[in-house]
Amino acid sequence: MYYKEWERSPYSTVQNVTNLNSQNEWEPQTLSSREKVGTPRQKPKMINNKQVFIIGNGESRIGFDLEKLRDYGKIYGCNLLYKEFTPDVLIAVDERIMHPCYWSGYPIENVCWFRDWRSMPGEAYELLTDSSIISGDPNIDMSDYLYTNSRNDSTEFVMHGTNRDRAEEYEKEVRESDKNKVIDESAYELVFKAGIYTTWLNTNGDKIKNMGPGSFPEEYLETHLELFKQFVFQGGGEAQGTLALNAGPTAQLLASLVDEPTDIYLIGMDMFSHNDRVNNIYKGKYGYVGETGNIVPPDKFLIQHRDMFKLFPNIKHYKVNQYPLGTDVINQEIKEWKDTPNLEYLTYAEMIGRLTNR
Repeated sequence: MYYKEWERSPYSTVQNVTNLNSQNEWEPQTLSSREKVGTPRQKPKMINNKQVFIIGNGESRIGFDLEKLRDYGKIYGCNLLYKEFTPDVLIAVDERIMHPCYWSGYPIENVCWFRDWRSMPGEAYELLTDSSIISGDPNIDMSDYLYTNSRNDSTEFVMHGTNRDRAEEYEKEVRESDKNKVIDESAYELVFKAGIYTTWLNTNGDKIKNMGPGSFPEEYLETHLELFKQFVFQGGGEAQGTLALNAGPTAQLLASLVDEPTDIYLIGMDMFSHNDRVNNIYKGKYGYVGETGNIVPPDKFLIQHRDMFKLFPNIKHYKVNQYPLGTDVINQEIKEWKDTPNLEYLTYAEMIGRLTNR
């Protein structure tokens, strides 16, 4: 079988990978090691574990030094944040983020929560990566659809994927409905890109915690059954769907369950954009739409965050903005959140002042 596989560097503790650059071309990327560049380890010191900071990737946080937060609480980060900053906990829910993150070596030393990250025995690999998994076409060239790392001496792997035939059918439906050509091509490439992602696991272990197929971690179901029932029913199915929330609300849920904080600060959770283009620090990076991509409708984010405010009424939440309320479309009071008494808005300056004066 032919597939995209990456060889291990003799100078690294983990294998090399190739990554997709902003021109949608695969290029070599040398991974971290302690002797070479390396990913900084999560800092062991813990300060005030009753305060949590959840870092989103909206552009309003550009220029804010996240290191300032380390002395004041636990930091949860989302998706590609790990490439520039090491939070105490990283949250990722998409295979195009989770697998390359593992290939980079980051989860070997740093705590991560990944969605549906279940190991399977190596003996099942050939069967589960057969062309019939990705398409009904028996002549399909799997080298175009299978992305993985080197097996080395690994005995277990994790797998996620998107079927090509179903993706093409859905893309055709969306293109036909988009008669005014509003949707950017990079959005099609992101949403409808078929492929199988597999990761051979480090034999010495890692620091990944599996949240299960949804966002409410399975290990908390027995001890928080009533809360889970409320989580299921409070949204009325409006945004919960399969109970798999977006990364930001998932981080909010996990932090609330795991750390039981008194205060949660939401940073870089912009929700809106200054124009009709995507608002994200990592636009154009692998796993994200391009810089010309359409703005992501905020509806689900708004409802999911609102549900978390209501699910944990005893936790005080702060949405941290760059400027005072009323400045622009991002720095505004969100009407969907008006009935949440445990929410307050702060500027970055007000947040730092509050933290340093406590």
